[in-house]
Amino acid sequence: MRALLIAVLVLLGIAVAADRVLVVVSENQLAAAIEEQGQLPAEPEISIEGFPFLTQAISGRYESVRVGVDVAALGLPPGATADIQLLGAEVPLDSVLSDSVTSVPVDKVVGTVTFPFDYIAEQLGGATVTGDGSGLRVETTVSLLGQDFPVAATAQLSLVGREVILTASNVEGPGGQLPDEVGAVVLDLLDVTFPVPELPFGLVFTAIEVVSDGMRVVAEGSDIVLEDPA
Repeated sequence: MRALLIAVLVLLGIAVAADRVLVVVSENQLAAAIEEQGQLPAEPEISIEGFPFLTQAISGRYESVRVGVDVAALGLPPGATADIQLLGAEVPLDSVLSDSVTSVPVDKVVGTVTFPFDYIAEQLGGATVTGDGSGLRVETTVSLLGQDFPVAATAQLSLVGREVILTASNVEGPGGQLPDEVGAVVLDLLDVTFPVPELPFGLVFTAIEVVSDGMRVVAEGSDIVLEDPA
């Protein structure tokens, strides 16, 4: 009985080791394939999620693959972060092992980009921007008729295509309400539109929200086939 238990443990150890080795091999092969077929500017970092991995590799279907990309190479500003997840990626095991992956069908791709508050502040000419529930709080100084007015306003974000639209409201000064003329100038200055850099895989931006560390934009794509553009 003891010998049988030892044999089982040894086999389990071998299986776990094989599982981990195959993960590394598959991640390396997928990274090269996704870089080329997704037309990425640099080879991404790949993380295949789920355990045991071996069953996914044998079936040729990976339920969740994280793709780490170079944000600077994507044209994103300093401080921004990007996360891309492939859901239901199909890559036959023999293609992975023989380094002959020619296409990667994916059920769904979800990408998120988070821009820090400092980036939004730059779009507003150096204002101070913080989160305020589902919106933003913007503090800045407006010069009008030779006077400087410290002002604060709330702002909401919306998304049209790849354009982020910031719409301000509820403008206040140090003592509360501002003269109508000043309020109108502030609203005009704080109503801005700026583009979001395009993400790989032909993803379409679908949502925007304010999070604890900035502004998060979500992009999605379904039934995507990553293949060599040549």
